Amino acid sequence: MIFFEDIKKQVKQDKLFLIAYYGASTTSSEYSFPNWGEIIRYALKDCLEEQIGKYERAYWNLQTMNMGLNGALSEDLLERFDDFVLNKNPDMVFLDASKNDAYHNIDKKITEKNNKELIKKALDRDIKIVFTTRIPSLRKDLNNKIIAYVEIDRKCAEYFSNNRNFIFVDLFKLYPKDLIEKSYSLIGEKNESIGMKEGEIDPIHYNRFGNAMVAKILLKEVFGIDFNEERFLKDITDLTKKYPDY
Repeated sequence: MIFFEDIKKQVKQDKLFLIAYYGASTTSSEYSFPNWGEIIRYALKDCLEEQIGKYERAYWNLQTMNMGLNGALSEDLLERFDDFVLNKNPDMVFLDASKNDAYHNIDKKITEKNNKELIKKALDRDIKIVFTTRIPSLRKDLNNKIIAYVEIDRKCAEYFSNNRNFIFVDLFKLYPKDLIEKSYSLIGEKNESIGMKEGEIDPIHYNRFGNAMVAKILLKEVFGIDFNEERFLKDITDLTKKYPDY
């Protein structure tokens, strides 16, 4: 994939390549370790070292920062985009902007406008954008709400599809349907916006396996890297294993 080659070229020249993750709680993923962003960082560094042959350049020059804002709407993300992300001069941004808009019934025209403005701000600075949808929820009633906003994401993606620095990954479509139930097992707190009671299984925040699956899809679609989630998850529970295989 062209994005991996761009990273490799910059890292090989001993220059920093900074990736930012920006979105709401399924971006911050503060409830799961390792989360999908951490897994991507690990796999990228490993592949860079293998191809470049210099540990220091691969591990020093490829860095990530997670700027996920729990509970944020697309308007919140737009309002803070310059200060929280763009002013840090990232080379690439993984963006999931409208996740919470669906749960709060935000006007879809506003969501589309905010999505486009976020993407345009980054592209205008020659920053690479990986724009994603969210994965399906555990609950069908929530998916019925989510799909309307996924369609907005798809519409925005079509608008920027000819830009070399833009990649769209439709996680809602690509996520294996037979693995959805396995991806949700966390016990959540009361959440009125999605109608969840205290002690129920959280239907929108996926567990460690879900994070590994999201990382697997993104690594393949964005960087052309194959990732074995089962091997990785097995290895990180082995306290004798310094570097997990995947």
